[in-house]
Parts: sequence; structure tokens; C-alpha cells
Amino acid sequence: MDDEGAGLGVHAVVLSTAGNQNYIFGSNKRRENVGASHLITCVEDEWLDRALAEVGAPGVLVRQQRVEEHGIEVVTANAGGVTMLVSDLEAGKRVVEVITEAALREAPGLDVCGAISESFEWGDAEEPARGISAARDLVAVARSRRRGPRLRFAGVPIAARCGSSGLPAHRVVKFHDDRRPEARSAVSIAKLDAFDPALLRLAVKMGLCDEGDEEGKSAARRELNVIVDHLNDKAEWVAVVHADGNGMGKIFQGFARMMADRGVTRANDYAASLRGLSEGVDECAREAFRSAFGELRSKKWSADTTEPPVLPLILGGDDLTVVCDGELALPFARRYLEEFTQLAAEHDNIRGVLEHVDGLRGLGACAGVAIVKRHYPFHSAVHLAEELTDEAKIVKKELGQSRSALSFHVLHESAVADLGRIREQQSSADDGTCLTGQPYVVGESEDNAWARHRHWVDLERRVAALTREKNEAFVISAGQAHELRSALFRGRQAANARYDLVGTWLGMDEVQDLSDDGSLFWQEGDTHRTGLLDALNAAPFLSLEDRA
Repeated sequence: MDDEGAGLGVHAVVLSTAGNQNYIFGSNKRRENVGASHLITCVEDEWLDRALAEVGAPGVLVRQQRVEEHGIEVVTANAGGVTMLVSDLEAGKRVVEVITEAALREAPGLDVCGAISESFEWGDAEEPARGISAARDLVAVARSRRRGPRLRFAGVPIAARCGSSGLPAHRVVKFHDDRRPEARSAVSIAKLDAFDPALLRLAVKMGLCDEGDEEGKSAARRELNVIVDHLNDKAEWVAVVHADGNGMGKIFQGFARMMADRGVTRANDYAASLRGLSEGVDECAREAFRSAFGELRSKKWSADTTEPPVLPLILGGDDLTVVCDGELALPFARRYLEEFTQLAAEHDNIRGVLEHVDGLRGLGACAGVAIVKRHYPFHSAVHLAEELTDEAKIVKKELGQSRSALSFHVLHESAVADLGRIREQQSSADDGTCLTGQPYVVGESEDNAWARHRHWVDLERRVAALTREKNEAFVISAGQAHELRSALFRGRQAANARYDLVGTWLGMDEVQDLSDDGSLFWQEGDTHRTGLLDALNAAPFLSLEDRA
């Protein structure tokens, strides 16, 4: 072979975290949420650099080194995961050792696991593809053979319990404010200790200051502290926004075949393309977040904070999980999806891969937004947001992988939220009705039969009709809106009759934007759907759109 490094024996090294959502949101304490998020990023940042230094590779420079020249190469490093190539098996083992030991010591409770593939010959593109796949499989095997993180903290009857995590207490924590000291577990303490460095990282990530601006960092840190306290103690409604790219798992699984279709036959070109795709998706997610957050900064919001109360707790690869004030969630999610879709369509590294996927003209994303009361168990809110994201992904089947969609729910009850139960309550088999039009298509989309009436602009049209004012009062009063809501649950005939009655009182011109083709319902197969209930639920949380 004429490849540089041909014949070199190479190992793939893969490290990954698991249960990230549970680790971050296992507590309702916002400071712990923020600290946990930071500890996950240490896998691909601080701890990876430490490991690279241990094997004689400077952490800053090694990101540009290549295995055929230097014996080590970082292919991907984001979202709590690392994929590397090493020519020295012992160096690979040391990297895994350093990172997993750091997790055990500095982030107890975080599930980090690593594995190393058998040696393969560096040359053909197929070899690193097989090696990386084998290492990933080994990670799954290794994780299944050992105890989960919570089993590391066995309690005894006389041990005090942590007031946050429920795990055995490690020591008593004294707070700087007026709160009484509390017994906290090692897991909780590690997250609290990571809170301050996490704020500095978030400040840079959110665009509140530059990396080298120490004065700006200090000011941004103080403001983020205020935001954390607002979300923890003051906000009436708090939202979890979860989003991820469409079909990224399938794209990475079929990456070797796509590279073969492109005529990529050399191992170094394969590694470069995989790194380019991973970094490209990561860049698009980060830029989309900054754009969406920047738009919020140009609006007005109710919270007594100088910056929009938004905290990005997971932002890596194509994944996004944000905690924010409820009134910001829907405008933020819409803008994020629009920006991510556009950026991904324009990014050379992403477009170069996707153009070889049959029928794929771009990369869309889907989001789920769960809006809950401040004290609602956050792990349940995160689970609901993930279920809503899965619901939104039906857009892939109906419109294609390049389209984006959003589902949301405003939870007024205190019971554990289950999306299946929620949607069942909004459906009636007797007359074939469904009281939701979700998911809603965000961004550009052809007006096919499925998407008709369920574009984001359709939701905004209905909300605008409900919130329109005349002489400093709502045209459709709160009482009339409540009567429309009640009628929806009495069946299609009762709902349309109430709609006609309100139109008679106010004039049909005032209410026609609530309907679709003259009726509150549209037909989709054997089911009649309406977007009115969605609009009634979203109305209190979309008013930000009109504030400049």
C-alpha cells in the first residue's frame, strides 16, 4: 500500500458515559444539575487532556495529531464520549485508566466505561471502521458485566441519607446562605463542587463572555448564579427542552458504507471524514443554541434577571437539553430547530456525507418541550421531554429526515407524567377524535396532506386569535376560552357548536383563525384532529414572541 503508515498496527479506543440524563436530573437542585453537566464534559475535555499528558501527548496539540505520524489520534470527543486511535496498546490502556479513575474520584455516580479493540492494520478505510465498531461493542459488554454506579454506595441502617440524592450521606454541607446544614452524599457533593467551574464554562458557551475575558467571566458568573437561583426558587413554570438530530445513530452506523460510496478507501481519509462529521454536527448545535439564545436576549421576559433564564445542561454532538423559564421554552425550541436545520444544510462536512444518503437533502432535528411547575420532579420532566421528542420524530416518516418538528406539553397535574396516558386522555375512540395536532412542523416544509394544519405557523395563528386584544381586553374572553376547552372534551359536535356560538357573539371574523377550513377539526385518515387545545395550552407561553 502507498498510504503513509501502511502496515501499522492500530487499536481503536472508545470511552462513553451512560445514564447522563439521570445523572444530571436525579436531583431537583439546580446547582447540582449544573455541576453534573460540567462533570460529564470533563470526559472529553479536562480528563482526556490529563490522560493524553500521561502518555506523553500534550492535550492541546494532540487534537491535530494523526496516528500514522504520531501514534495517537483523537477522532471524536464530545457529548461525554471519546473515540481515539493508538498504535501503542499500553497507551490506550493508560488513557482508559486515567479517565475512568478520574470519574470515580471526582465524579462519583457518573457511569464512564472504556474499551480497546484488537489490533488492525492501518491502510484500508474498512479497518478503522471495523475497529471502532468492535470497541463500541466491547464497551457495551463491559458495562453489562459490572455493577451500576448506584450500587457503589451501599448503605447501612444507621447511615444518614442525603437530602438530595437519597444515597448514604458522606458529610454535612454548610451553605453560604441562610439554609440549614444538610447531610449530602459523595455524588451530591461532587456536583456542588463542580458548580463554580461549570458556570464559567457555561458563560463562554452561551456567548456571555470570551474565553480570555476574566472580568467578563466574573460578571457572567454572577448573572448565571442569579439565573440558577431563579429557576430553583422563584420561577412559577420551568421547562425542559430536549432536542436531537434526526437519524444520527443510523448515519454513524452506516458511515463505513457511505464512505465506500464516496470512494473513500484510505484509513486516514475515513478518520478525517468521521471527525469532520462529528465536529460539524457539534458546531451546528452550538451555533444554533447561540442564535436561539441571542434572539431571546433581544426580547423582554418576566424574570428579574439581566439575561434570559436559560441553562444549557447538555450541548454536545446533536444532543441538546436545556432548562429554562417556562415562558421562554417554546420560542427558544422553535428558533433552535430552525437554525440547526439551516446550519446543517449549509455545513460542508455534513452535506458531503448526507449527499450520499438516498433521498436525504439535509439534516433535521426534533424537540420535545415539557413545561412543569418548579417543584415537579425533574427526572420525570426530562423523561416526558424525551417522549415528546420521540413523538416529534414521526416527521421523519412523513416528510423525511431533513425536516424538523416539535411536540410540547404543559403539565398542570402533579402525577407522574406518561405521554401515552396523556395522549389517550386527549383521544376518543367513540367518535374518532384526537384533541392534539402535534407534532408541529418547524421551518420550511412542503404542504402535503399530513403537514397541512400542523405547521408551527398554524399554532401561532390559533394562539394569536386567542390572545388578540381590543380596548385593552381579550377579544375572546377567558370565560369563552374555558367554554371552548370544555366543549372539546364533550365531542366534535359539541365543540363545533360552541365555536359557532362564540362566533355569533363576537363575529366570525374574530374567531375564524381558530378553525381550519371552517371547522375546529380536520380529518387525517379515520381520525379528526384539532389544534385548539394545543393553542389554549401554548398561549400563556408564546406571548414572548410579541415582546420586542
